[in-house]
Amino acid sequence: MTFHRLLLPVLLALAPALQAQPHAPIDRAAVVARHAVRNTGLNPESALTVGNGDFAVTVDVTGLQSLERIYYDGGLPLETRNTWSWHSFPNPKGLRFEDTLAPVPFHGRQILYPIQQNTPAGRYYRENPQPMPLGQFQFTLYGEVLRSEDIAGVNQTLDLWTGIVTSKLLVRGQPLEVTTAAHGSAAVLAVQARSPLIASGELQVRVRFPYAYRTSIAHKPPFIWEQPERHRSTLTQVAAGHARIAREADGTRYDTELRWSTPAELVSASTPQLAAPHDYRLRATRGDTLAFTAAFADAEHPAIDETVDSTLASSKQAWRDYWTKGGMVDLSAATDPRAKEVERRTIQSLYLMRVNYGGSFPPAETGLQHLSWFGKHNSEVYVFHAAQFYQWGHVDLLEKGLAWYLGQLPKGIAQAKSEGFDGVRWPKMSGLDGRPTPGAINPYIIWNQPNPIYLAELVYRAKPTKETLQRYGELVAESAKFLASFAHRDPATGVYHLGPPLKNVSESTSVELVRNPTFEVAFWYYGLQVAQQWRERQGLAPDAKWADVIKNLAPLPQQDGRYLEIEGIRNLFGPGKRGAPSSMLLALGYLPATDKIDIETARRTFHAVHEQRGVDGGWVSWQMGQGALTAARLGEPDRAVAILGNTRAAAHFMPSGYSRRPRDPEGAVAYLPTNAAYLMAMGLMAGGWDAAPQGVAAPGFPKDGAWNVRAEGLLPLP
Repeated sequence: MTFHRLLLPVLLALAPALQAQPHAPIDRAAVVARHAVRNTGLNPESALTVGNGDFAVTVDVTGLQSLERIYYDGGLPLETRNTWSWHSFPNPKGLRFEDTLAPVPFHGRQILYPIQQNTPAGRYYRENPQPMPLGQFQFTLYGEVLRSEDIAGVNQTLDLWTGIVTSKLLVRGQPLEVTTAAHGSAAVLAVQARSPLIASGELQVRVRFPYAYRTSIAHKPPFIWEQPERHRSTLTQVAAGHARIAREADGTRYDTELRWSTPAELVSASTPQLAAPHDYRLRATRGDTLAFTAAFADAEHPAIDETVDSTLASSKQAWRDYWTKGGMVDLSAATDPRAKEVERRTIQSLYLMRVNYGGSFPPAETGLQHLSWFGKHNSEVYVFHAAQFYQWGHVDLLEKGLAWYLGQLPKGIAQAKSEGFDGVRWPKMSGLDGRPTPGAINPYIIWNQPNPIYLAELVYRAKPTKETLQRYGELVAESAKFLASFAHRDPATGVYHLGPPLKNVSESTSVELVRNPTFEVAFWYYGLQVAQQWRERQGLAPDAKWADVIKNLAPLPQQDGRYLEIEGIRNLFGPGKRGAPSSMLLALGYLPATDKIDIETARRTFHAVHEQRGVDGGWVSWQMGQGALTAARLGEPDRAVAILGNTRAAAHFMPSGYSRRPRDPEGAVAYLPTNAAYLMAMGLMAGGWDAAPQGVAAPGFPKDGAWNVRAEGLLPLP
């Protein structure tokens, strides 16, 4: 491998970003400060989350989690979560995962898929394991939890630059000021509260522990408080300024280490109404201040000894590094009236993605904000969550998540072998253990399979070294082996087909009817091409089987000069039709142009989808990013910004940056694929892509004088 060939990806990555650089650097602190979240009243849609990717806490206007029911019912739940504490309910009947399997015909043979979702075993293994809820922190007044009528004069701010929440309010007319933060890298919460009511002993901090989530509710399950006998909270260590509470539920164990630096004592509540022995109170013994940390630990994650001051300093440093070392956009000079909201959505999404997805295990689609899909990793949409880290200059966070994939390689290889395939088969939905989750849809999803190739390629673009090739070479090769093995060759024609049985992106068509969906075929083609490039970089000859699949993969299905979503499912467009699927647009948008796709056919398809959906194209949720990616690559920046600036109700971003999933607005209330896809589109529009017009800054934005975009530190997509 020559030096110049090694250097080429670096030059490709840096060129558009350098072209977009103004002479003076962006005042990043000013950009971020413009979008601090400020609450002047009680709004359940404006709960605030602090965290670091592996640990997160969501708080209400009190700076703690005092108003649990109001926020759960009306908006964002108040939870304390990490990525590594998982729990399983007892299995007294000895249900086996094998009992979820059923034979599925697959081109002349049978594959055992875990599709028996509604059997006892299917229900058990869908719900288990699930993340373990950690402690809840509330203020009590006169022994009772604060109520909304106790509160007035709210003035609360989440400083995105530091990750610190400052809450000022009146409690029964008395001032209360609370500072809340999470450690920059560890599972540590820091709280400092000051009030005359603390000095009088009337205001205390309540720490209590639920048993588990009520996982019979798949999305936004509430806590189980009413079964105290099923778990244990044991005060195992008490000393001056320190207490340890050992938690155990059905074999899951962790410790909560409480440390306080102000005169205080921890006492256990003893009345049945307060759910003792899982209920504790921290009360001041002198002075008007309670300052404490809560660190969560288990055998593999020891607690670290942190004070409030050191935790606040850690939060400030971690967020300063994040904001200063990655990419940034500044739309303050843009005169288009949509620019302010587009910038807000971008900056707040950048904050939320580090909080929820910057950790060592990729969580479910609601991140660490609240539980959904039983907390399990949904590997198909993870690619949006991870790709934006590369674009915005945080490749380290992309690699942090990819490390989980590296650890799951042996299991995935064994899974593929058990089904009669080569390579590695990635689970569509899994917990920390990597085991596939039963479901009527899960085993049929395939667009997750090329994702590790795509993401490893992004790492290589940022770090084109032998070390990168060595670290991810097996990941890429085994993923490609599966792609080539899964594609079915028609012996009569030599053409390779995908499916049936399949579920494509939209999941709306019977598995027996899904054959050669446009995006999946395009992704198979791109993934195998990239895998061949990796072989070349490693000094290996092209793989003959991969080459044969690339050459003979089925064409992208189309009708009347427009791409279909699925081969054979025709007449998507026409007079009198309303609505249209859009997954075929991912073939040019999320994916770059290849010789598998015709640009003008993609353009006609995009226009047909946009127009058939209504005046604004109906772009909401994660399809906002999807549509903007396609529009930008097609050279239609006016439509790209119109999509990102959509203000219809279903495209609403809450004050703290979260958005509801339109299909499940009361369940998935913090649907992070929206934020991730949005950032992916913004990163491409401001930072470019390989085929973007050369020498043009922010190539995905209109050049009409109304979009003066300043960008720096962004890396282009392929």
